[in-house]
Parts: sequence; C-alpha cells; structure tokens
Amino acid sequence: MEQIGATAHDSLVVHQTDGTAQRDDDGSGDGAFFVPDTAVPHATGPVTAAVGGPSLRATSSSEGPWAPGLQHGGVVSAVLTRSLEQAAEAAGLTRGHLARIAVEFLRPAPVGPVSITAEVVRPGRQVALLRAELRADPDPASRVLAIATAWWRRRSPGLVPDVAHTEAPALPDPDSLPTEVPDSDLTRYLDRGYIAATEWRYAGGRMEEPGSSTAWVRPRIPLVHGERISPTQLLMLVADAASGVSAVLDFRTHLFTNVDLVVSALRPVEGDWVSLHATTAIDGAGGGTTTTMLGDRRGPVAFALHTLFVAPLAG
Repeated sequence: MEQIGATAHDSLVVHQTDGTAQRDDDGSGDGAFFVPDTAVPHATGPVTAAVGGPSLRATSSSEGPWAPGLQHGGVVSAVLTRSLEQAAEAAGLTRGHLARIAVEFLRPAPVGPVSITAEVVRPGRQVALLRAELRADPDPASRVLAIATAWWRRRSPGLVPDVAHTEAPALPDPDSLPTEVPDSDLTRYLDRGYIAATEWRYAGGRMEEPGSSTAWVRPRIPLVHGERISPTQLLMLVADAASGVSAVLDFRTHLFTNVDLVVSALRPVEGDWVSLHATTAIDGAGGGTTTTMLGDRRGPVAFALHTLFVAPLAG
C-alpha cells in the first residue's frame, strides 16, 4: 500500500461505465488488470508480489494496443509499483511516498502469470531506494522482463512553503468534458485491452491526431481484483500512455517503442482522475523523447520522461 499512515485518499475507487466493463479471462468477476493466480507458486526473494496474497495473472484487460498477447507498459509499471510499495511497508517505511520511479522495459511481458520480487536496497529514515523485478516465471533464474527502481521519500506537511508550478496549463474539470467514444477505424481498432479498460476525456488533441495531447484519465477496473488502487499505482498506470497519445507520426506506418518510463512525483495523487499533458519530439535518426506533466484537480503532481525508438513499420 502507498503512503502508509498518510491521508484518507491512500486508495482510490475505480469507475465502470455501462457497456465498457471487461471480464477477467476466466469469465468471472467485474474485471481487473490482474487476478490472483493460486496455480502459480510464489516467487522467492526478500519480498514478492504475493505479500499479503497469492501470485498474480495478467488478464486480457492488461493487453496493449500494439501487439496481441502483450501487456501495456502502464499495467507493468503499476504492478511493479504495487510490489515496491509492499516492500516499503514491510521495511517499516512510513509517512512517505514513492517520489521517483524508473521502469526499464527489457522485454515484452506476455499476458498471463507474473512473478515480482522487490526489496529495499538502500534503507534510510528520510529517503530509501527500492528495486523490483518482473518475470513471467517464479524461477529466479528466469529472464527478467522489466525492472523498476524507486526512491521513497518521507513527507512532512508544513516543512517548507508550497511553491506552485507557474507553467502548468489551466485544464477544464474532467466532469465538464465528454468521455471519449471510438468514432474512427483507428480508435475502434485500439478500443480493447488497456485502452478499453481506461476512461479518457480529452481537453486537447486525440490519439488519432499527431501531436501533443491533453487529457484526463482514470481506470474503469481495479489494478488487482479485490484491491483498491493506490495513488502512485494510479499515476504509473496512466503515465505510460503519454507516448502513445502524443505520437507525432501515424501508428499505422511507424513504430514507437518506449524503452523506459521515469516519473518524478511532487506529492501523491488526490482523487480518481489523473491529467496528462504530453509532447513528443523525434530525431530523424530514430530517436524520440516524450515529456509529460501529470496532475489532479489540485494541480501538477508529477513529471514523466520516455526514451523512444522510432522506426518505419516493416513491410
């Protein structure tokens, strides 16, 4: 869990919209990105994803829009964050939050069983460094698919003055915006898995329009069945989508692969909506960078950075 001993918004309720809720792969429940998988042995290590519960299995709702059978990077990032939070809690790190999380996407993560180990690698009272690894197999000798490192930071309200980010764009309230409805061949094709399991309300730009994008996002289903998503899990679930919605070339002709996601958070998210204001720049030699400001109704919360590999699609 996130921000142990902090405020009442430590965990958040997700929302379902009629006709859009997805079911788990086994056809049970109201849908979630991950469900408990008691058939998979617990991973070995200092702290595992199974702390306080069984191992996990990614459902079809975790699938990204770019390749069938592979998890979206936001889902991978969020479930790694869950394990980092569990490791922090187990180590007695209280009254703080994960202030910086860096995820390295080493290999695609298949939809199916996941095994995560997490540990504190640098303990401390004010800051501490944690690390988590995600595999598809609980065998610790199996290949690592993604790595996350995080700096936990103690929070002491009133310690210093609040200084607002002066360049933050003014956004309309999400309640004043319509929910995005797939209305083109491309958006209808992408409306599955992760995209269908999240609610989007655009304030500027759209996924099928090349260029910067500004939107409010929230999940329609839980990250893990039977659990409430934490503020930092919510932040990471949304942040990874920024490189896709701000692409500057056509999805149908070019590949955009983000090899990482780095998020630096000023404070925990408040409420169930996360805003993103994302911009992507690319170099003619195949380099790309996405920069994103993430926020809530109160204002800016975090800043994110993606490193991209951009190339024409083969064939």
